[in-house]
Amino acid sequence: MERAWCVSSLRGSNNVALGYDEGSIIMKLGREEPAMSMDSSGKIIWARHSEIQQANLKAMGEAEIRDGERLPLAVKDMGSCEIYPQTVSHNPNGRFVVVCGDGEYIIYTAMALRNKSFGNAQEFVWAHDSSEYAIRESSSTMKIFKNFKERKSFKPEFGSEGIYGGFLLGVRSASGLAFYDWESTELIRRIEIQPKHVFWSDSGELLTLATEESFFVLKYQADKVAAAQETREGITEDGIDDAFEVNVTYHLIGANVLSSY
Repeated sequence: MERAWCVSSLRGSNNVALGYDEGSIIMKLGREEPAMSMDSSGKIIWARHSEIQQANLKAMGEAEIRDGERLPLAVKDMGSCEIYPQTVSHNPNGRFVVVCGDGEYIIYTAMALRNKSFGNAQEFVWAHDSSEYAIRESSSTMKIFKNFKERKSFKPEFGSEGIYGGFLLGVRSASGLAFYDWESTELIRRIEIQPKHVFWSDSGELLTLATEESFFVLKYQADKVAAAQETREGITEDGIDDAFEVNVTYHLIGANVLSSY
């Protein structure tokens, strides 16, 4: 592109433009979504470069805030992280927070940012049990930890391109999404969908599979899963037939939402 003559950024975005003798380039630096997490009590932790900061929504009291207004929060500096954070996530009870980046993870205490555990991983997810978590070590190997000690290692049948936490361990591959039992790593159900996000309700009864263009609300039928595991009936190569029941399907078309029940 020969000589560079100018650099300009678009205010409010991560886009940067560079002008050369032979043309121009527009690139995106960093990520537009911050690496942050909020626990159930309203405590927020986020990364500002390699520094970790904290704020508490409950400290605002009963102040009346208009929609879209910037919140007047007291920000506390907690210290610097040993890796450059790409994701930050609380465990379910809010006692610990994991920071992931550059193929590594570090688990800290959420209050004082004390190092509790660390290791190498492509991805990290928490189970619904606050003492349990899983890492995707590679495209073929998963490891499950309990109380910071490795409990089990297994290789998903179709490999792994991504993992999801919650009441079941979700593994995304080229063939779809597979849910495994945290305790036994037994396949619960394989679904032919490659979601971007998986969200569980607090009760574990409902979950949402969100893709770029639609999302599906499923009901997890734990009683039928337990019965099938005991009798070994209704189990195929794709798992337990009655593990999930589709509640609602939403298709996003522009600004409109179409739903089917």
